Amino acid sequence: MSSGGVLVTGGAGFLGSNVVRRSLARGPVLNLDLLTYAGSPARLAAVESDPPRYAFVRADVAERSSVAEAFEGFRPDAVVHLAAESHVTRSERDSERFHRTNVEGTRVMLEEAAKAGVSRFVHVSTDEVYGPILQGSFREGDKPPGDEQATSPYAKSKAVADDLARSFGNSLEVVVLRPTNCFGPWQFPEKACARWIARALSGRTVPVWGDGLHVRQWLHADDFAAAVELVLEASSPEPVYNVGPRHEPEVSNLELARRIVELAGVPADRLVLTSYDRPDHDRRYAVDPSLIETLGWKSGDLWDQLERTVAWYLESGDWWRPLMDEAESIYADEEPA
Repeated sequence: MSSGGVLVTGGAGFLGSNVVRRSLARGPVLNLDLLTYAGSPARLAAVESDPPRYAFVRADVAERSSVAEAFEGFRPDAVVHLAAESHVTRSERDSERFHRTNVEGTRVMLEEAAKAGVSRFVHVSTDEVYGPILQGSFREGDKPPGDEQATSPYAKSKAVADDLARSFGNSLEVVVLRPTNCFGPWQFPEKACARWIARALSGRTVPVWGDGLHVRQWLHADDFAAAVELVLEASSPEPVYNVGPRHEPEVSNLELARRIVELAGVPADRLVLTSYDRPDHDRRYAVDPSLIETLGWKSGDLWDQLERTVAWYLESGDWWRPLMDEAESIYADEEPA
């Protein structure tokens, strides 16, 4: 890849801000973000004072005129497309908004990137496009066309966007990344890991749905950003990469929540197995990261990363505490204290 600039969509988001900060070491970055409820300029306050390298445009990826103007003004060499509606529970209530941003927004970005002659387009998908798997793990070629394997409106919208991105292979070099469940500092406290940490530090219960034995691969945001960097720098990348850590043994939601309660220094009985369990709560997700590992990628230690994440939330309450009401507004799992 050349040393030209990178356009990052959703750069004020949790993962996007990590990508922006890491990409600035390579060259100039344009952050295109609508600043929805999950976007926070505070995540990038440290780089806003570097206008020669960093620029921000508030825009909707599904609004073609705004996107075209951004491409014309910045002329990026590469695009990292992260802008998306991403919460499963929210998708069950507003599937049309998820389709507009995740599918139509992706279409606009791909078409405008192709017109602009972008060298490489990194589309950030999700492991949920594969659907759940009870044994073994998915390889990159295991996703069939369409969204039938996906189980939520969110996952279905991302599955369609994933197919759409791959369909542009003849007019644009596209690389699709399928990351697993992410966590780390600056995550909006509606996602499971951040929510459990924030609730524990707020003196509230830590609700784990069902029997707590659901399994996910927990990917630190820094490790995800490192994968993006490797793909941007690779001379001949593959069209699709799974990005997920190897947990040996696997980690259940209950085990993760117990460790959070321990690290937060709160009584063990604050953890509650709830009578509520989200409908169609998939039992297990698992992807094989062998392909991204051929580029030299390796995840860090989960428990060390979790300890550092809890410490960050303990020190950063001024940022996340005002977000708790919005984060909690979508849930129906509150248990008696």
